[in-house]
Amino acid sequence: MRFKILLCLAFMLPVFLAGDVLAQKDVYAHFVTWFKTKEFSGKWEMWNSDYNESPHNPDIIFPSGQRDLAVTSYPLTGPYDTSDPDIIEYQFLLMKLSGIDGIIVDWDGRRINQYRHEGLMTVLPYLEKFDMKLIMCFEEWCGYWPKGTFVDRQSEIEAAKNELQWMTEIFISKPFYGTVKGKKPVLVFRKIWDKWFNPAEWAEIAKDFNDIQLIFDVDAYRNFGTAAGGKYFWVGSFDPKTNNSSLDFCKNVYADFFTATNPKVTNEIVFGGIAPGFDDTPVWGWGTTGRKAPRYEGKRFELTWQISIDKKVDVAQVITWNDWNEGTQIEPCDKYGYKYLEMNKKYSAVYKGVRDDVPNEILRIPLKLLNARKQNKADKAILDELSNELMKNNFEKASQLSERIQ
Repeated sequence: MRFKILLCLAFMLPVFLAGDVLAQKDVYAHFVTWFKTKEFSGKWEMWNSDYNESPHNPDIIFPSGQRDLAVTSYPLTGPYDTSDPDIIEYQFLLMKLSGIDGIIVDWDGRRINQYRHEGLMTVLPYLEKFDMKLIMCFEEWCGYWPKGTFVDRQSEIEAAKNELQWMTEIFISKPFYGTVKGKKPVLVFRKIWDKWFNPAEWAEIAKDFNDIQLIFDVDAYRNFGTAAGGKYFWVGSFDPKTNNSSLDFCKNVYADFFTATNPKVTNEIVFGGIAPGFDDTPVWGWGTTGRKAPRYEGKRFELTWQISIDKKVDVAQVITWNDWNEGTQIEPCDKYGYKYLEMNKKYSAVYKGVRDDVPNEILRIPLKLLNARKQNKADKAILDELSNELMKNNFEKASQLSERIQ
């Protein structure tokens, strides 16, 4: 009898495991790859601002020792280059420790903002090394911008299709690409309102990519019929008409997001959005006017996390890890320290149904590791071992190694 029971359990185990995989909940952080420094890349990118209302020049150093950056709070690392391997290690270790499983990256294609594309290509080899997943956010303007690049609308559609094909071959077909409900989700950012691809055009662009599921902002999702495969929540922190940025307004925006429907969507994928706040005054609203949505001492972040948990979203997207220009970052800084990582760690565990077993003090070790690498304060073998122990969640050993760093 005992043998029969064991045999039965042996056959049932794969079913249980398959169920666990299907029910897996992942947390992604929206991640930008566009920061450059003179020290690493020979020029500044995105830490500076040329807008007359809010100019910033990183070459200026204040008496405090901080540079003049286009940010609302100062990164604990100082300005960094997103192609720097030491920075990538620091960021991915912190993400893993704070409950983040992967990154969602804006991609403008290969023609526009090439330095951002190059930054993403630099990050790719580290995804598998640090067991991180990738989901792409396709900036559709790669098919039609700048205006006049292509002779007609059909050529613009073909340009977008070609970029999607390249993206599929280089990113989406790889083992590190995220899967949700058996599909490869691709978020779509619509940028230039009078050039947006319409539902029929998107159906044409994506018709040959059967494994891809397009995820749109809620307004497009409502109207895009079968071209849409789901919806994502994006910031939703303020009303541009009234400047209302209260927590009640945020609740109402989220309520509208979840009540929005598209009866033609099958196997729908819903990306919740966890937003700490918003402040793009350092770049003056990218040339319009500065916009703010207060963090309310972390209450906005907690609110959007709790709603995402209560609504059982398919994917939780933190908005963002490191968009310093718009003040949405949770990456450690002088103003908030590790507060948002500690909160994210707690809520991620609840969302996934697991224990939060990472001590808060462990979050401080990756910065110590980064500084030691930059200042040659320890043997490389020790630093590599420390990184590996953090990856394996061997916190006692990691703490011991950390103590050996000056």
